[in-house]
Amino acid sequence: MLNRLVRYGLVGVFALAVAGYGNNAFAQDDAEGGDDAAGDDTAGGDDTAGGDDTAGGDDTAGGDAAPAAAEGGHSMILAKGKIGVHVAVQVNLSKDAVAKPISIQPDVAYGVMPKLDVGVYHSAHGLTGFWGGLAGGICVSGTENGCEKAYNGPVGILAHYLLMANPTMEVAANAGIVLGRLSDPMFLGAKLGVDVSKMMGKIAIMASPNIGIGFTERDAGNKEFLNVPVAVMFAASPKLMAGLQTGITGPLDGFGDFYRVPVSLGAMFMVNPNLAVVGSFNLFRVAGFEGPGAADLRGLTVGVMWHN
Repeated sequence: MLNRLVRYGLVGVFALAVAGYGNNAFAQDDAEGGDDAAGDDTAGGDDTAGGDDTAGGDDTAGGDAAPAAAEGGHSMILAKGKIGVHVAVQVNLSKDAVAKPISIQPDVAYGVMPKLDVGVYHSAHGLTGFWGGLAGGICVSGTENGCEKAYNGPVGILAHYLLMANPTMEVAANAGIVLGRLSDPMFLGAKLGVDVSKMMGKIAIMASPNIGIGFTERDAGNKEFLNVPVAVMFAASPKLMAGLQTGITGPLDGFGDFYRVPVSLGAMFMVNPNLAVVGSFNLFRVAGFEGPGAADLRGLTVGVMWHN
């Protein structure tokens, strides 16, 4: 069971994609095209402790479940006909800007085919692959506290397609259209990326390199942007996973001058087979471009994940 928990947890906790980007934040535990057995998947893609595995019977006491890929299921892609919802609340905790802004970032995805899902993403993880960030959604703190408007993007319509799966590793493509800004000047662009997850016992590793490509208003800064998030997570218990994410991000134009290295600590707790609570503490820049101290740019992300 823990092997499967680790594998799904890494992809599902902050997947934004959930994934999305980044990778998809919602997992599938079905046989290809089939239904979940007794709702055994979590909203974040993890099995609950002591739960039954689909198409594989019960876990032996203290034993590990057969990996989902071996059973025809995939942790990165929603099952056909399934809906996944991730709602994150992002709070800026930066020096002299606490709670400026606060935003609610919903992601909703639907399993179109056994290897393909499509969704609408507002969260930092869904759009960039990083667990935390002052991304899109509904800005609730007001214009006097960091909100340009109540709703002004970014928002992405992204698809995730499974490219390869085996018992310990999965690879999925991640692409779609992103509106970086809705008001004038509107920023229209695209996201292209790859999501990779690798399971090694109770430890799982995920990388989600992606690039944003600007189509409009390039003179205003809507140009190519690189994100390379890498995460490591550990199954601390059958219901709790914890881990660390870092990586590098920055505009391709002047990357050497403007890149930054963020670091996040995060965890997920299983409430029931269909619901998980997630959270992360984010340092937006511990290295990179000159600016405030490493601990001065920070944030908190908390959220819930659900799937049917």
